[in-house]
Amino acid sequence: MIKKEDLLKELKEALAAEENSIPVYMKHLDSAIFWTGWEDGILTKAKTIFTHLAQESSRHKIMVDNLIKHINEDKRDAF
Repeated sequence: MIKKEDLLKELKEALAAEENSIPVYMKHLDSAIFWTGWEDGILTKAKTIFTHLAQESSRHKIMVDNLIKHINEDKRDAF
């Protein structure tokens, strides 16, 4: 079991990491792929994959945020 306070701390840290990583993915995506020297087909596929990763990360961020809200509202002190 984990205390509510500790669980919320861990989830908030995970949420912060998620929020910070999404802009980094997208900011450096084009330049990182450009410098690989890959042919256009591979570049397009890589960009599609990284864009999908950023979208899923955004979705995950929402899920973690909702979990934090749920735990905050829960009366239990341990999970």
